[in-house]
Amino acid sequence: MSASQLISVSELQTLLADPKLVLLDVRSSLTDPLYGRKAYDEGHIPGARFADLKSDVAGVRSGSNGRTPLPDSGRFCVNMRRLGLNPDSVVVVYDDGESNFAARLWFTLRWVGFGNVRVLDGGMTAWKAAGLALQTEEPDWEGGTYRAATPLEHVFGVEFVMDNLKDQRYTLVDARAHNRYTGEFENHDPKAGHIPGSFNRPSAENLTEDKRFKSPEVLKAEFDAVFGGVPHDRIINYCGSGVTACCNHLAMLQAGIPAAGVYIGSWSEWVSDDCRPVKTGEEP
Repeated sequence: MSASQLISVSELQTLLADPKLVLLDVRSSLTDPLYGRKAYDEGHIPGARFADLKSDVAGVRSGSNGRTPLPDSGRFCVNMRRLGLNPDSVVVVYDDGESNFAARLWFTLRWVGFGNVRVLDGGMTAWKAAGLALQTEEPDWEGGTYRAATPLEHVFGVEFVMDNLKDQRYTLVDARAHNRYTGEFENHDPKAGHIPGSFNRPSAENLTEDKRFKSPEVLKAEFDAVFGGVPHDRIINYCGSGVTACCNHLAMLQAGIPAAGVYIGSWSEWVSDDCRPVKTGEEP
């Protein structure tokens, strides 16, 4: 298994004939629930299987657990077995190229102990830019046998984050756009602002203009500038709904930064209870 959490288009090309490959298309939209399946049907990387963000990757929404909650691990593994996941599978996940949705599936697989998974760097954008073929028909595959194992990633709950406000032993990093962090703009959730004490690093800043990840050296320098000396193993990533936070988490791992984990409930869960404090403005 590669030490990198990413795979290039050329590397994926060499894997397409591998019988152990499970290629998952997790393209999605936060505003159009039908977008992902429609995009897949219109053309996907040959051999790819469609993984729906809401029904295959996320859990059931309760109204107070965030917009893209963590799934039950057993149910998630049922979904992955349906998509052909075996203990010895080689998994590649991709989205349109922003890598947020792909990173969420990457993180969730690692959370149930599956480590041989990488994100296609640049996603569908990079595949199309290379002039490579697409497929419209859905391929055939056999169901898998994978069952949850020891987690490779840690998920933090809202109670932990609330308690952390007292001593701030851990530092939160918010992956949303800066104007959502400051509270100047909010287009998804009922309240604007950020969790007190958190820093801001928009996940979009992890990528170059062609939607590929910046080099590990550049990522590390940029993250360290945000952290301001905070120990790397005391970082908790969050965002609006537990999606873009996973992109930051992946980028940190690429940069050699062992962040502690992700608060999956994120801002959408945080603001579901009026008792939880909210801060606006530029300062943590």
